[in-house]
Amino acid sequence: MNSIRRIAVLLSTATAVFVGGMLPADAQFSNSASAPTMAITAVDVLAPTGVSSAGSKCVTVWDPNTASWKSVLQAKVDWNASSSRGVTGYVVTAYFTDGTRYPVAQTNAATTSLSGTYDVYYASQNIRVTITTLTSYGWTEESAQSGAIKC
Repeated sequence: MNSIRRIAVLLSTATAVFVGGMLPADAQFSNSASAPTMAITAVDVLAPTGVSSAGSKCVTVWDPNTASWKSVLQAKVDWNASSSRGVTGYVVTAYFTDGTRYPVAQTNAATTSLSGTYDVYYASQNIRVTITTLTSYGWTEESAQSGAIKC
């Protein structure tokens, strides 16, 4: 008799599962909400303009290490600040004629010129510089190259 009961329970359970799976769901949703409208604006980072090395010159200075006079390059680079929102600073990059590039300095957002004294050898290397805008949101934009830094 136990086997008959087991078969009856098994068949009734199988039937309930099979028939229950065919019944439609009876859920209804009466609440509704609309998503707020959002404006999407494009952010364009602007590169600095007017990059110039016009203030560069070669001068003769006294070298106390060698107790002699030597020529040096006093390089100067100026640029117009980027008008982009969130500017945090600039990176000055030197480009050599063989294609290599070297980051020379990183400045804050208020700085729009950089100068330094270098070996006169660099005056003959036709080095050009670019200025890259840095922003608080991580986007950057690089300027056009300056003219060659010469004496």
